[in-house]
Amino acid sequence: GVVLGVDLNVDGYVAVTSTGAFLGNADYLNHRRDEYERRRGKLQQTGTRSAHLTMQSIGDRFARWSADYLHRISKAIVREAVENDCTAIAFENLKNIRERILNASKFQQWAFKELQRHVEYKAEEHGIDVEQVDPENTSRRCSHCGFTHPDNRDVEAFECLKCGYENHADYNAAKNIGLRYLRRNQTGDDG
Repeated sequence: GVVLGVDLNVDGYVAVTSTGAFLGNADYLNHRRDEYERRRGKLQQTGTRSAHLTMQSIGDRFARWSADYLHRISKAIVREAVENDCTAIAFENLKNIRERILNASKFQQWAFKELQRHVEYKAEEHGIDVEQVDPENTSRRCSHCGFTHPDNRDVEAFECLKCGYENHADYNAAKNIGLRYLRRNQTGDDG
């Protein structure tokens, strides 16, 4: 079958698919979260009942906004899979993301988990499987020739040192995620 690989990010685009769809704005999501945290901190310092009620109100509003934002991104991912006749959607297993990236927060980990949860139940309606694959080197491996090297990626640019393939780094990673899913299902492992 056809697999849609999805690369999730903490900055830039929230999700990039192996079909070349760039979805959501992680910087905007983080900005909104930071604004909420800043306002909540000021209200906590005030310590009044009114401040506490306002804090609950803005917390509820932020939760509704972020859930809606992630729902819209998940709909776009599933729509991309349906339009391309995909039988599966593959994500990186980001269980240990906090150890791998700078400024990782529980929010980002929660957002990834929540986004995948939304994709799972929406994809199920279309008979599309949702799986996770090992994230190791997906952004450093060339999706064209398979050569893996840390210097292949420079922030958002990907250029293979072996074959010269150039593309957006997250798009290249999404393609590798899809390829890893296919390889795992053909060989029975992530190799």
